[in-house]
Amino acid sequence: MTANTHDRGAPAAPARRSGLGVALFLEATERFSFYGMLSILLVYLLDVRGLAAPRANLFVGSFNALALVSTLLGSRLGGVVLGPARTVLYGCAIQFMALVLLGLSVMWPVLFLPAAAAVAVTNGLTRTNMAVLILRHAGGERSADGLATLYTFAVNLGAMFSFLLVPWIGRRHGYALAFGACAAGLFMGAAAALLNRRALAGGASGGTARAVPRAVAETGLAIVSYWVVLNFPAGGHWIFWLVTSAIPVFWAWAWRNATPAERPGIAICLILVAEAMFYGMFDEQTTSTFVLYALHDLNRQFSVAGVTLFELDAPQIVAINAGLTMLLGPVFVVLYRLVDARFGTVALSVKYACGSVFIVIGFLVLCLDTAGGAPGLRAPWGMFGAYAALSVAGLIMNGLGLSVVTTYLPARMRTMSVAVYYISTGLAMYGGSVLANAMGIGRLHAATPIAESLSTFHALFRGFTLLAACGAGGIVLLLPVLRRLERRAG
Repeated sequence: MTANTHDRGAPAAPARRSGLGVALFLEATERFSFYGMLSILLVYLLDVRGLAAPRANLFVGSFNALALVSTLLGSRLGGVVLGPARTVLYGCAIQFMALVLLGLSVMWPVLFLPAAAAVAVTNGLTRTNMAVLILRHAGGERSADGLATLYTFAVNLGAMFSFLLVPWIGRRHGYALAFGACAAGLFMGAAAALLNRRALAGGASGGTARAVPRAVAETGLAIVSYWVVLNFPAGGHWIFWLVTSAIPVFWAWAWRNATPAERPGIAICLILVAEAMFYGMFDEQTTSTFVLYALHDLNRQFSVAGVTLFELDAPQIVAINAGLTMLLGPVFVVLYRLVDARFGTVALSVKYACGSVFIVIGFLVLCLDTAGGAPGLRAPWGMFGAYAALSVAGLIMNGLGLSVVTTYLPARMRTMSVAVYYISTGLAMYGGSVLANAMGIGRLHAATPIAESLSTFHALFRGFTLLAACGAGGIVLLLPVLRRLERRAG
């Protein structure tokens, strides 16, 4: 992904600063709306739609995967049809209407699936293009790493408040109002962006009037396709294999169109994207399996020495992950600078290897926490520790994903490769939900006794711990190969 800030017609410095502020505010509010919807999706499926836990878990996995696959459409519309700023604004408008329909689906259930499909599609329209609008400010006093940190901070700021606020509204005032709160948050950000659309666009072209009908037609077709898939979540297996088979086609195209000097970088990028997919399988559990564990077996009162500090609902538990990621992001920026100053630039492959170790730690904590025959609900601090470890893993392996593309791929391939990166991690997340069902979620139901559900979750967390350990070992063994490729890439 390029951050082209020196093109003719680029905004002056004050306008650029204004555009960056507008983009970050819109990103935070848009993520608030998307993650707010996601924060109550699983519980809504269980409580209102009456789905069994395995089917609800598979639905959430399918939704997450589709939301990332749609970045391919967002990349196309932003790159060659509408331009990134107009694509984001159109996506926000559609997402706002879809969230309103989700609120109405409490009374008219027939609206739920098309509205959910529309939200999944619009995630792709906004996510890729918001990154473009923010990273285009790189240059001069702003580094790409610093902007990536601001981007991550905005994402997790919106996510943290959504995971705290929206489930609370849903539990106390109903799901219709909770979806309405998501729509209201998005409306604030989109209105500010619309009023400052020139600063947001940065003087870039936004396509022609003829491009709008084409964009509407392509988006509508995507929504209908997603509606079909979400009607039959098990059919996601076919989409999974179809899109999985298309990913090697992209890398084969990239390899064929690369010069000999560029091919080592493509090989590095391919390996690191595969490692990011490995992280994606585990990241999926933080918004699905962890919430189910909190519903069944977790005492959600956070206490020290008998004094309750605070209490969270099961869907709110995910706010720990977003909050820690937001707080730790600036710390990691400082840490990277200190390490680079002392030892030189640390390769991304080494950082990924370190991140994989924290995946093992996170799931090992939950494996040990659910072990043994002690009856009753588990204290929440084990979950807090697991989220802390996975937040570190996410900052390293997911937060640096865009850096992988920017560092190792030639500029002409970056826009499409960002979409492929998001699609790859989305497929990994879908695979993670299927794997969780196979490893024990499929045996859960609402009336499962605590002792039985604890045994189920212990077996699941043990399996994921072993899988994480094997994956981390493989990532470490690949380090010499990546070092050789990095020397060849220069």
